[in-house]
Amino acid sequence: MTASTAPGEHPTILATLREMSGTVRILFLGNLIINLAAFLNAFLVLFLTGKGFSAWESGAVLTALMIGRISGSAVGGAAADRFGYRRAIIGSMAASAVLTAALVHVPNVWTAMLVAGGAGLTAQAYRPAAMAWLVELTPKDRQVIAFSVWRLTFNIGTTVGPVGAALLLAYASYSALFYVDAATSLAFGVIAYAALRSGPEPEGRAKRTDEGERVGYRQVFADRRFMLVVLGLFVTAIAYIQSSAALPLFVTGSGHTEKVYAALLSVNGFLVIAFEVLLSKWTQRLPIGLPMALGMVLLGAGQLVYAGPSSVTVLVLATAVWTAGEIIAAPSMMAYPGLVAPPALRARYIAAATVPQHVGNAIGPMIGIAAWHAWGSGVWLLTGAFGLVAACLVLAGTGLPRRRAQDEPDEAPAMAANQAAAEQST
Repeated sequence: MTASTAPGEHPTILATLREMSGTVRILFLGNLIINLAAFLNAFLVLFLTGKGFSAWESGAVLTALMIGRISGSAVGGAAADRFGYRRAIIGSMAASAVLTAALVHVPNVWTAMLVAGGAGLTAQAYRPAAMAWLVELTPKDRQVIAFSVWRLTFNIGTTVGPVGAALLLAYASYSALFYVDAATSLAFGVIAYAALRSGPEPEGRAKRTDEGERVGYRQVFADRRFMLVVLGLFVTAIAYIQSSAALPLFVTGSGHTEKVYAALLSVNGFLVIAFEVLLSKWTQRLPIGLPMALGMVLLGAGQLVYAGPSSVTVLVLATAVWTAGEIIAAPSMMAYPGLVAPPALRARYIAAATVPQHVGNAIGPMIGIAAWHAWGSGVWLLTGAFGLVAACLVLAGTGLPRRRAQDEPDEAPAMAANQAAAEQST
C-alpha cells in the first residue's frame, strides 16, 4: 500500500478506496455477493410451510437458524484467531453452502432444526475473520471509512437481493432461492481459496500469554472497559430493532397504512446508502467513542420524537433523526473492537462485540412489542432511554486512553506490504 496522505492530513474517501489492498477489495466483494442472496431468514418459514411443515415446526426451525447465527460469531472468532483468517473464511463458506442446499431436502422437523442451526452458524462464522483481516490491512486512521464501505456492500446486497428473490419465485421456486443462496456462499469460498493470499499471518493464530495460558474469550471478558462498550452495543441493538418490531405496530395503530411504514423504511435505507460513506470522512477524525455515543443519543432522540404527534411529517422527522444516529455510529461501532483488541485476540474481540448485538436483535422485538401492548406510544420513552443509556456506557468504556486510534502505532501499512508481497508472489 502506498500512503499518499501527507502527515497531519486526513485521508479522503477516494484515497482510502484507491489504496486498499487486493485482499480488502475481495473481502468487500464477498460481503456483497453473499448478501445479494441471503434468503434464508426471509423465506425459510414460507418454504417449510409449503413443504407441509406446520407453522409451529417452521417457527422452531427458524429459531434454530437464529441460534446458530448468534453462536456463529463466537465460533468464527475463535476459529479465526486459532487457524487464520483465510482458512476460517473458506471453511465457513464451504460448510454454509452445503448446509443451505441441504435444507431443501430435510425430511422432518428435527433434521431441519439441526441443519438450519448449522447453516446459521457457518453463514455467520466468516465475519469475525473478514472483519479482523480488514482491520489488520487498513491503517487506523482509515478504518471507520473502510467499515462504512463494508456496511455499504451489505446494504446494497440486502436492498437489491429481494428483487432477485422475486424473480426467482416468479420463474423458479423456493428451492431455487436456497440453491442460489448456497451458490453465492460457495462462490465466495472459491474466491477466498483462489484469490486471498494469507502471506504471514502473525496476528491471526492462537498464542499463549506470558504465563503460558492459551489466549481465549476469558481474556476478552476480563477487559472491563471493553465489556462496558459491549453492553452499550447490546442496549443499542434492543432500541434499533424496534424499527422492525414496535414501529410497524405504532404506525398502523396510529391510523396510517402499511405504505407509510414502508415509506419510513425507504427513508432509512436511502439516507444510509447515500450518506454513510460520505459522512465517515468526518467521523473518522473524531475520538472513536464520540461518534458512537453521539449516534446512540440520536437513536434515542429519534425514538422519543415518535412519542409526540403521529403525523406523517413527524414520523419522517423521527426516522431521519434516528437514521442519522445509525449513520454516525455504525461504522465506528464496527471498527472499535478490532482497534482496541490485542492482536492475538482481534477476531475474538470482534465476535464478543457482535454476539450481544445479535442477542439484542433477538430479544428486542419481544421487549418492544410487550411495551407497545402495555403502554402504547410509551414504548418510545423506554426504547429512547435505551439509546441514552447506551451512549453513557460507551463513553464510560472508551475513555481517554482509547479515544484516538491515531495515537497508537499503526501496524497496518507493514501488514499491507506483507500482504501485497504475498499476492505478488502468487
